[in-house]
Amino acid sequence: MGPDKTLREIFSKVNMSELPAMSDHVEELLQLLNSDESSAEEIAAVILKDASLTTKLLQVVNSAFYSRSAPISNISRAITTLGLTTLKELAVSLALFEDFLKAGVEKEEISKLLALCFVSASQAKILCRAKKINVQEEEVFICTLLHQLGKLIILVYLPELYRKAQDLIDRGYSDEFAAKTVLNDLTFSSVGMEIARFWNFSEKIVLSMGQNPPQPTNKFDSQLYLLNVAAFCNRLTSILCYGSSLELGELLLHYGPILGISKKEAFGLANRSLEVAEAMSDNIIRFGLAKLKIRTRIAQKAGTSP
Repeated sequence: MGPDKTLREIFSKVNMSELPAMSDHVEELLQLLNSDESSAEEIAAVILKDASLTTKLLQVVNSAFYSRSAPISNISRAITTLGLTTLKELAVSLALFEDFLKAGVEKEEISKLLALCFVSASQAKILCRAKKINVQEEEVFICTLLHQLGKLIILVYLPELYRKAQDLIDRGYSDEFAAKTVLNDLTFSSVGMEIARFWNFSEKIVLSMGQNPPQPTNKFDSQLYLLNVAAFCNRLTSILCYGSSLELGELLLHYGPILGISKKEAFGLANRSLEVAEAMSDNIIRFGLAKLKIRTRIAQKAGTSP
């Protein structure tokens, strides 16, 4: 079976009409995302149908990486503050993640991967603010959050293939090699990009799923900075949880000059983003973080780093 056939199989799994686990409010949000004419009132109405989504969305908007001078207490205010497009994409992302957990059989593994996504997204927001990187903070949060969409899709809807890929990763092979081996030359990134385009996410989100983005040529190149931040933060979190000190060194050797970050700053960034993710008080994320033992792993790597 070639990559095109594999991709068609994946699409058949996530096609809304064939996926009972995809809740009605996610389907409605995706339809609104696909329409340039959807209004703030329509989006607010769909979000408010789901109390859990409403609560989670307001938690994220009011958390440290979306900090504002005054708390945002309702969805209409969130739309006004963040903008229609950003709010749509954030709402769809959070709703999809919730449905992924409900739809998948690998509950613990899904929780861990979702926790990694949120920690990485928190890192991206904090990093860009601290280093004054020329990107919109809301955009970089969403792009980093969805960087591993393809991997999530495979984990949720094709868990047997995910386990085969993970076995290879556990044996020291790269994510890209493992995915290509079990997905007939497809990568997790290519799956995520195709699904994101199918759901009409912005091209910035699609491109931010790439693993090895080009380096920015100047400090005003916001698009390439966004792609590099998304790739760096996801890779940093993954290495801190599963990788080696050598891999961490190689990562910082590549991205350190681009983003102006040292090894000491990387550990500080990881701890700060973990605090932000823990403060969200979301059971899924907190469960995933507990299973990852990420704080212990960060301390171990910091203690062994020169």
